[in-house]
Amino acid sequence: MAFSDAEEEVLAFLRSEQETYYRGDFEAFISHWHHGPEVRRILSGPQVGTRIHRGWDDLRPRFEEGFRQFPQDFDSRKLLRWENIQVQLVGDMAWVSYDMRTVGSVPRMHAPSFGHETKIVQRFGGEWKLVCLIVVVPDIAREDTPRIELAVDGRVVGVNDLARDRLSAHPGLTISGNRPRARQRAFDADLQAAIERKLQGLATNLPGGYMGGQPIVVPLGDDDAGQPIFCWVQSEQERILISFDDEILLRRRLERAGAVFGLSPAQLNLAELLASGRDQAAAAQTLGVSVNTIRTQARRMFEKTNTHNQAAMISRLLNLQAPR
Repeated sequence: MAFSDAEEEVLAFLRSEQETYYRGDFEAFISHWHHGPEVRRILSGPQVGTRIHRGWDDLRPRFEEGFRQFPQDFDSRKLLRWENIQVQLVGDMAWVSYDMRTVGSVPRMHAPSFGHETKIVQRFGGEWKLVCLIVVVPDIAREDTPRIELAVDGRVVGVNDLARDRLSAHPGLTISGNRPRARQRAFDADLQAAIERKLQGLATNLPGGYMGGQPIVVPLGDDDAGQPIFCWVQSEQERILISFDDEILLRRRLERAGAVFGLSPAQLNLAELLASGRDQAAAAQTLGVSVNTIRTQARRMFEKTNTHNQAAMISRLLNLQAPR
């Protein structure tokens, strides 16, 4: 997109602000900010929720502490990329939004792999100053689990390194014709239905999860050891995400199921290990208890979930089917 000279001036100012931040130059960084009570910083992410800081007197000490805790000296021009840049300039005010991706991996660099930023600047005495910063880091930024990204037509547009490494040997999931498929044909219809449900949600004016929507757990059959295989389908930032081996989503779902079925903390920990593919002997070793204790816990969990074997119990916990 071509920008006018005035818009380019605003973008150059904001790039300078970013460069001073990642260069670790505190005085140069804060010189880009307006030092008044009207400034705002809003941070939102899956791990921290939403935080709002109001006024320079609140912001400055937070910036100082951030520079102290995360000393940096990096060239952001080489390591960060802006995408989907939008600029709205009216008089002495400008609104700029963009997606930011980290394109280089550097230890101790304090930057998400993906995020959305909106910045509002105002001209004071002929100089641009930053008055509002909004940073949103969605779940898509996570790189700690295998993930497949789908566009609004259901086609694969991205596969992270973990997914790429594991898909070739994954017993339940593959990519064929640029679309995700269940390796066991009997389970593919459920996978496609889950994707379609999330695609329909993208057509609304509400973001995924806004009204309490949860990732869909899709069974993909059993592996050679009889353990259930599953993946998660969710929507995030105009994309559909399919993840597997996702320890965070697994724990969240089991905690919700544990509340429904009345699982104890010890039983919840056991369910997490079993759902991750551990057998009872390996679970006993991890938890530091005897195999007999694990067997007793498992029998009690069968009773609470009205199931008769480990695979059925895990499937019921993940799909939150209430006992009959």
